[in-house]
Amino acid sequence: MKKYFFQILLSISIIFFIIIFSYLSIRRYRTLNSYYYDLGIMNQVVYNTSRGRFLEMTNQDLKKNVSRLATHFDPILTVFAPFYKLYEGPEVLLIGQVIILGLGALAVFLISQKVLKKNLISLIFALTYLFYFAIQRAALFDFHAVTLATTFFLFALYFNLVKKNSWYYVFIFLTLLTKEHVGLVVFFLGIYLFFVKKEKKTGMITAILGIIFFIVSVYFIIPYFRGSEHFATGYFVDIKSRLPNIIKNGTSYFRLMISPLFYSLFSPLTLLTSLPEWAINILSINSNQRSIYFHYNSIIVAFLFYSLILGYKNFDRIIKSKILKVIIFLIFISINIYSIYQYNPIPYFVKQPVHYNEIDKIKSESIKFLVNKLKDENIKVATTPKLAPFFTNRRFYYNFLYDSAFASIGITEDRIIKNEINKYRLADYVIINKQEVKQKLSNKFYNKLKNDVDYQMIFFDNQEIEVFKKI
Repeated sequence: MKKYFFQILLSISIIFFIIIFSYLSIRRYRTLNSYYYDLGIMNQVVYNTSRGRFLEMTNQDLKKNVSRLATHFDPILTVFAPFYKLYEGPEVLLIGQVIILGLGALAVFLISQKVLKKNLISLIFALTYLFYFAIQRAALFDFHAVTLATTFFLFALYFNLVKKNSWYYVFIFLTLLTKEHVGLVVFFLGIYLFFVKKEKKTGMITAILGIIFFIVSVYFIIPYFRGSEHFATGYFVDIKSRLPNIIKNGTSYFRLMISPLFYSLFSPLTLLTSLPEWAINILSINSNQRSIYFHYNSIIVAFLFYSLILGYKNFDRIIKSKILKVIIFLIFISINIYSIYQYNPIPYFVKQPVHYNEIDKIKSESIKFLVNKLKDENIKVATTPKLAPFFTNRRFYYNFLYDSAFASIGITEDRIIKNEINKYRLADYVIINKQEVKQKLSNKFYNKLKNDVDYQMIFFDNQEIEVFKKI
């Protein structure tokens, strides 16, 4: 028992993480705090795949059913489809994501043990991973395939350290299935292995694999299924004119991410491996990509923790004073405690705790009734965004309203109305959560529906949930 003391503590910590964040992420969805973007999308893709329609989804821009590959290259989603044979719903995705993300702590522990040979420090770094705000925020922000890349990259790095190439390539391959641009980071990892670690063969194979996946997915697969170039190319316009803001925002973003893990600065070359992801997030006009609340930091996190461990080793070798080492480590612990208080989403003891209050009982019963009434997968349904995860177990689904991220990328209100306001007319039923149509722009969508002579209200409860049927 004593021999495995640290492993037992780590296992208990991972189990607690999985239980707590599975509960919180499911509660978030069931209390109408998740959205069509992206839990509703992911649920429909996996549901359709489980029914034999490989990665099929209703594309809101193209107004028809297409492959998910028209938007993003994340075929890892198919892994979850068999579980929908046991239970059909977003819970499968949310629990699966938390389990995989939690196991990243095991990879951190194993890497640290291999590099540092210190059980206590390895446990502390693994716990730091579980408490790091970017990990906990990603676990709660619905489901995204790229979030899984954090753990996949960490295990790939571990198996590279222990020279188990077969497993290394398995996890590199898994990372490449989580999003189209991951290939760029894999390419940089190959360059790092080739030039820094002098692993010529592994480095070359990794780099070639990464760049091939990136080019094929971004310039061939997505345009083929979409019929045009990748939608996100518009995120990187006017870089020269935006340069002052890019530098300002990028500096703040880097400081926020790196501060709790400052030992990573002592291993700059490993930190640079994730440079493509840093560049994408910093240069994008979409400010969400620099936010701590979303999933965009997932790839960066893996290399931050790898650099943290290697950086700690370098620091320990450079600094000779034991007293100074202890002082710096206490500062590391203090900064992490402050970071947990300042940025973490747990329900207690932090500055911004999450509270997912129960929804009104009448509303809850109405949702359950309508889910059952409209369970035929061939019925075409449109709902307001927060209802989407409940109603995307079907072949055709249309999001009522619009993506709230439009504002952050400079799309005007007039353009939103022109492109989005009539999409509901493709649906047989439109389900409205009145709480979501109170703002000026969303109310215009709602009034358009109410005055549409082709739709008749057939259900309402306490003026919260309304259902319109095409007549």
